[in-house]
Amino acid sequence: MPLFKEVHTVSTASIKSIQQPVDRESLSMHSRATDVFTDFARHSPLVIERSTGIQDALQMMARTHVKLKLVIDAQESFRGVLTLDDLMSARVLRAMEASGLRRNELTVGHVMTPRSALRAIDISDFAVAKIGDLVATMKKYGEHHILVVDMQSQCVRGIVSANEIARRMNTPVVISERANSFTDIFHAVAH
Repeated sequence: MPLFKEVHTVSTASIKSIQQPVDRESLSMHSRATDVFTDFARHSPLVIERSTGIQDALQMMARTHVKLKLVIDAQESFRGVLTLDDLMSARVLRAMEASGLRRNELTVGHVMTPRSALRAIDISDFAVAKIGDLVATMKKYGEHHILVVDMQSQCVRGIVSANEIARRMNTPVVISERANSFTDIFHAVAH
């Protein structure tokens, strides 16, 4: 006797609308930051191994409409982040120049932002923050995403995206990119 049975199906010929969430409250800059939090305790993080070729990474991210992945090593330790912009920017040319490799030889590890260069919010501070606080922080650092970490257990707990905030609030969230070093400023002016 089989363990499972087929579930009865119906025709969708007469179906004309798509249900929208009814329990989602209207969000504002004064709403809790946790309302726009992707918590990795509940949702699996999107990861990519740093040895992945950048062409494969670009195809994966474009195919799945993902703009950011956490970068891990072969032991699944957190190493940094990779954005779609990283793969389509002058960062690739700089990595080619610095490494002497051709584009098809570069890996995610060559163009990612290493964890040592990232800013994050500790979960204890995040728990009492407002959405407006997150937007102010993103604007200060010129980042469209911000990681939430648990400093006590030394792990990445989740992420917040400016796009998710804009989508949930139904209003644009404009984050201007910011040069974080003299090299960034030099490259921005030179190009």
